[in-house]
Amino acid sequence: MTKKYSGKPSPYLTVDYTRLGTISLNEWRQAILTDLHVLEDLHDVQYITAPLLRIQVSDAFGEPLPVRNLGDGKPIYRMHTRHFRPSCMDYDP
Repeated sequence: MTKKYSGKPSPYLTVDYTRLGTISLNEWRQAILTDLHVLEDLHDVQYITAPLLRIQVSDAFGEPLPVRNLGDGKPIYRMHTRHFRPSCMDYDP
């Protein structure tokens, strides 16, 4: 059963990379950067709220692999960003 269109556009945008198949992390990084430039330049997107990136990790043949902590070998399921946003950017000049 399909959902009815409510008439309101969704506030969410999905960027689909499944057509690329199994690719290296470097190639995917370039694809993401390209798509971010497209969002800025062609669609005038300037801000986003609470972005979430969900990836399926695999080997070179497409077989799923768990992501493990290099220190203790335990699997990890969520990684919080290491990006540091300076607090001075929260204030208007």
